[in-house]
Amino acid sequence: MHAPSKPVLDGVGPGQGAGWPIRAEEVRIPRHARDAVARHERVVVVSDERPAFVIMHPDDTAADSPATRRGRPLREALGLLAGAALPDPGFADDMEAVLADVGPAPDDPWARP
Repeated sequence: MHAPSKPVLDGVGPGQGAGWPIRAEEVRIPRHARDAVARHERVVVVSDERPAFVIMHPDDTAADSPATRRGRPLREALGLLAGAALPDPGFADDMEAVLADVGPAPDDPWARP
């Protein structure tokens, strides 16, 4: 399936809030999903065990509200990392001392004795 070359509804297209509308006969939406949307519930479409799309009732979103993204902007995350403390130079030596004191790790660390 591809995006139409022009919007199905005049004045609605990419970057205009609603995206490209598609006709119901172009896709198969299960009845329980249509019923959920009619009840103003969001329906998450999953692909390869991961959320891919959200189907929601048109009345439940403002056309002028920007899409939200999870996480922090890259510039902000890099700034946080740049301001973090440097690694302790003696950490590796401390870990070597602990391993020498405790001994080697068991083959199956989760096995019960």
